[in-house]
Amino acid sequence: YGLTITHSSLKRFLAEPVPTTSSPDARALSHAFGLLAIGKFILRLPSEILEEELPRLQLTLSKSLNDSQLLVREAAASAIIAAQLVLRDETYLFTMLASLSDEKKNLLTYLFDKHGARGPVEGVTGGSAPAGGLDKLEKEMKRLDSRTSTPLRKP
Repeated sequence: YGLTITHSSLKRFLAEPVPTTSSPDARALSHAFGLLAIGKFILRLPSEILEEELPRLQLTLSKSLNDSQLLVREAAASAIIAAQLVLRDETYLFTMLASLSDEKKNLLTYLFDKHGARGPVEGVTGGSAPAGGLDKLEKEMKRLDSRTSTPLRKP
């Protein structure tokens, strides 16, 4: 329920025109903040529920991953990495996020490796997601959180 409400709020926010008194940077900070919230919800969902929700998130995540603002792209990537940590199957994840270009899939595969979020490796025994992957993602989300909650400096 929380994920659905957060996602619909973010979509509504993005559909509104930018107020003339607001800066594009403030809008990007709010956009990234919403994506980080979605990522945090994703981390707490069972994989079965996430499988139902990802098709609804697909367009938002894809558009955000192609946004002109770096912070928005990083927040979208973090949300997708969170989904990978829950699902542990990048092929299935990329099937559910079908609108992603091959370039973005390659970038995400690199980020999955970097964050320890890849699925089980053939020939290696082990349990579920390594704690290191979750720790790395949470550290990245905290870094992005600090950037979204810091007030903008006026020139």
